Amino acid sequence: MKKSLCVLILLSLLTLPVVALAEDAGDACVRAQLDAERDVSGALWLALGCIFPILGLAAAYLLEPSPPATALLGKSSDYVAVYTDCYKDKGRNIQVRKALIGLLCVPTFGIALFWL
Repeated sequence: MKKSLCVLILLSLLTLPVVALAEDAGDACVRAQLDAERDVSGALWLALGCIFPILGLAAAYLLEPSPPATALLGKSSDYVAVYTDCYKDKGRNIQVRKALIGLLCVPTFGIALFWL
Protein backbone atom coordinates (compact mmCIF):
# COMPACT_ATOMS: atom_id res chain seq x y z
CA MET A 1 0.00 0.00 0.00
CA LYS A 2 2.73 2.44 0.97
CA LYS A 3 4.81 1.47 -2.05
CA SER A 4 1.97 2.05 -4.53
CA LEU A 5 1.14 5.37 -2.87
CA CYS A 6 4.77 6.46 -3.14
CA VAL A 7 4.89 5.46 -6.81
CA LEU A 8 1.66 7.37 -7.47
CA ILE A 9 2.98 10.50 -5.77
CA LEU A 10 6.29 10.23 -7.62
CA LEU A 11 4.56 9.86 -10.99
CA SER A 12 2.27 12.80 -10.31
CA LEU A 13 5.24 14.97 -9.35
CA LEU A 14 7.08 13.97 -12.52
CA THR A 15 4.14 14.60 -14.87
CA LEU A 16 2.98 17.87 -13.31
CA PRO A 17 5.59 20.07 -15.06
CA VAL A 18 4.88 18.42 -18.42
CA VAL A 19 1.13 19.03 -18.10
CA ALA A 20 1.71 22.63 -16.97
CA LEU A 21 4.09 23.24 -19.88
CA ALA A 22 1.60 21.79 -22.37
CA GLU A 23 -1.18 24.04 -21.05
CA ASP A 24 1.18 27.04 -21.16
CA ALA A 25 2.18 26.24 -24.76
CA GLY A 26 -1.44 25.84 -25.84
CA ASP A 27 -2.34 29.11 -24.15
CA ALA A 28 0.58 30.83 -25.87
CA CYS A 29 -0.58 29.65 -29.29
CA VAL A 30 -4.18 30.75 -28.73
CA ARG A 31 -3.06 34.16 -27.51
CA ALA A 32 -0.68 34.52 -30.44
CA GLN A 33 -3.40 33.71 -32.96
CA LEU A 34 -5.78 36.21 -31.39
CA ASP A 35 -3.08 38.88 -31.34
CA ALA A 36 -2.20 38.21 -34.98
CA GLU A 37 -5.85 38.54 -36.01
CA ARG A 38 -5.95 41.88 -34.20
CA ASP A 39 -2.59 43.21 -35.42
CA VAL A 40 -2.29 42.12 -39.06
CA SER A 41 -4.04 44.53 -41.40
CA GLY A 42 -6.22 42.53 -43.73
CA ALA A 43 -7.28 45.68 -45.61
CA LEU A 44 -3.66 46.53 -46.41
CA TRP A 45 -2.98 43.08 -47.88
CA LEU A 46 -6.26 43.12 -49.77
CA ALA A 47 -5.30 46.46 -51.33
CA LEU A 48 -1.80 45.20 -52.16
CA GLY A 49 -3.34 42.16 -53.83
CA CYS A 50 -5.59 44.40 -55.94
CA ILE A 51 -2.96 46.98 -56.88
CA PHE A 52 0.05 44.69 -57.30
CA PRO A 53 -1.50 41.25 -57.87
CA ILE A 54 1.53 38.98 -58.22
CA LEU A 55 3.93 41.16 -56.19
CA GLY A 56 1.37 41.58 -53.41
CA LEU A 57 0.83 37.85 -53.12
CA ALA A 58 4.57 37.15 -53.17
CA ALA A 59 5.20 39.80 -50.49
CA ALA A 60 2.38 38.38 -48.36
CA TYR A 61 4.01 34.97 -48.48
CA LEU A 62 7.61 36.11 -48.00
CA LEU A 63 7.20 38.77 -45.31
CA GLU A 64 6.67 37.41 -41.80
CA PRO A 65 4.81 39.57 -39.31
CA SER A 66 6.69 40.09 -36.06
CA PRO A 67 4.94 39.62 -32.73
CA PRO A 68 4.79 42.61 -30.39
CA ALA A 69 7.62 42.63 -27.86
CA THR A 70 5.23 43.61 -25.07
CA ALA A 71 3.45 40.26 -25.38
CA LEU A 72 6.72 38.44 -24.69
CA LEU A 73 8.05 40.39 -21.71
CA GLY A 74 8.64 38.24 -18.66
CA LYS A 75 7.70 34.99 -20.41
CA SER A 76 9.69 31.77 -20.47
CA SER A 77 11.76 30.87 -23.52
CA ASP A 78 9.37 28.01 -24.36
CA TYR A 79 6.39 30.38 -24.25
CA VAL A 80 8.23 32.90 -26.45
CA ALA A 81 9.12 30.22 -29.02
CA VAL A 82 5.57 28.84 -29.24
CA TYR A 83 4.00 32.32 -29.27
CA THR A 84 6.35 33.56 -32.01
CA ASP A 85 5.78 30.52 -34.24
CA CYS A 86 2.01 30.64 -33.89
CA TYR A 87 1.90 34.43 -34.40
CA LYS A 88 3.96 34.22 -37.60
CA ASP A 89 1.93 31.30 -38.96
CA LYS A 90 -1.43 32.98 -38.32
CA GLY A 91 -0.18 36.37 -39.54
CA ARG A 92 1.19 34.93 -42.77
CA ASN A 93 -2.06 33.01 -43.28
CA ILE A 94 -4.06 36.24 -42.99
CA GLN A 95 -1.68 38.11 -45.30
CA VAL A 96 -1.72 35.46 -48.03
CA ARG A 97 -5.48 34.92 -47.85
CA LYS A 98 -6.27 38.64 -48.14
CA ALA A 99 -3.71 39.22 -50.91
CA LEU A 100 -5.15 36.27 -52.83
CA ILE A 101 -8.65 37.70 -52.50
CA GLY A 102 -7.30 41.02 -53.80
CA LEU A 103 -5.60 39.25 -56.69
CA LEU A 104 -8.86 37.50 -57.59
CA CYS A 105 -10.74 40.82 -57.54
CA VAL A 106 -8.64 42.21 -60.41
CA PRO A 107 -10.16 40.02 -63.15
CA THR A 108 -13.63 40.54 -61.69
CA PHE A 109 -13.28 44.32 -61.88
CA GLY A 110 -11.77 44.07 -65.36
CA ILE A 111 -14.72 42.05 -66.65
CA ALA A 112 -17.19 44.43 -64.99
CA LEU A 113 -15.50 47.46 -66.57
CA PHE A 114 -15.48 45.73 -69.97
CA TRP A 115 -19.24 45.28 -69.88
CA LEU A 116 -19.94 48.90 -68.90
